[in-house]
Amino acid sequence: MPGSKTLTQALLASLLLSTVTRAQDPVKLQAAEKGDVAAQIQLGYAYRDGVSVTADLPKAFEWFSKAAVTGNVEAVDNLGWLVEHGMGTTADAAKARALYQQAAEAGHSVAMRNLLRCVRDRIGPPMDEYAVLEALYTGWLHSKTPDTANTVAGFMVGMKSLVRCKPILKELSVVDALFTQLCIARIYHDGIGGIAKDPTVVDACFKHARANGFGKENLDTRQIGELTKRSPVKSEFAYLPTTHLDQGYNMCAPTSAAMGLEFYLKKPVDPYAIKQNSTGATTMGTGTAWDCMMHGIHAVSGHDWQFRSWPNDDAGFETGLPVMLAELDAGHIVLIDLGPHTVVLSGYDAKQRVVYINNPAFWWPGIHTVSYDELRGKWHSPWHVTTTNGVEARPVLLTADSARRTGQH
Repeated sequence: MPGSKTLTQALLASLLLSTVTRAQDPVKLQAAEKGDVAAQIQLGYAYRDGVSVTADLPKAFEWFSKAAVTGNVEAVDNLGWLVEHGMGTTADAAKARALYQQAAEAGHSVAMRNLLRCVRDRIGPPMDEYAVLEALYTGWLHSKTPDTANTVAGFMVGMKSLVRCKPILKELSVVDALFTQLCIARIYHDGIGGIAKDPTVVDACFKHARANGFGKENLDTRQIGELTKRSPVKSEFAYLPTTHLDQGYNMCAPTSAAMGLEFYLKKPVDPYAIKQNSTGATTMGTGTAWDCMMHGIHAVSGHDWQFRSWPNDDAGFETGLPVMLAELDAGHIVLIDLGPHTVVLSGYDAKQRVVYINNPAFWWPGIHTVSYDELRGKWHSPWHVTTTNGVEARPVLLTADSARRTGQH
């Protein structure tokens, strides 16, 4: 019928007039219908999120699908999200994973992370680690940004075998991206994936990392090694080598506890096992109160640690700091809160007036210095008010019980 397409467009535009804003006006709609990919994507977001229009997932799926047909990677990635979660269409894990992979191989950084998430969470069919790496590497070649390099390097740290990947490691080793440099350093420091340990490569990576934001307060592996070799001197210096674990979302306390237990038990400890065995209102994705976490620590290790706190003032700092340093002198690591964030206190140097922190939120190797003056301001927590009548306290979790149980002291 002549003119039917024009009539359809007019009717559709009139239906949208009452709900669209200037961002999705009839002109934008007409542009989308004529094949303007940017307009199609904009309408996809609007209908998916209900921004300025009534949310309509089938329409969101329709517009992202139209844009994706052109190969636009942003549209393909968003279409994968809708397909994965059954938003406006039937959920299909395999199809969603394929869409993520398509966009990832074209260099879309978000799609690269979505592909990794699918592999990690087993969404879609199994995928060989070399196939995953090939997809990510292809994406990086299409979009040589720090973000895409970081994604490739981060995946390689967890690979079982890297013996076929030396050319990629060599390429990444000169990328100006801090996380990439730390990942390559970690691979050659720990000998991950069958790669021969090489201190020269490690040093070069840290040198490169220094030029890309790895501050002087962050210690490299050579500095950490020097601390480990130093003999402790009571009231002057102590350093207790603790392994570094990367925390998950809202997992700083259980991860710090796991690092502490690994120090005593000399074997891996799963932070999520501590979280799962903690009591009270402690669910995945939420913070973990120390009194609840005590149960998790005991459940996975049989150890019972001691909670103490002092007022969040100068007197509390001057009273509490010597107690913590004495614990380190005795060979016991300490957990403290820096605001709402839990870390491991693993050493100090009285002459330099610094403490050594193993921070689960920091990238490997995770050890950094905090001056006494900085600690005075940072050491406190809104969650622990045992000794302060509801006022923020300076909390400490003492771990000497573990040392006694393992017969170290």
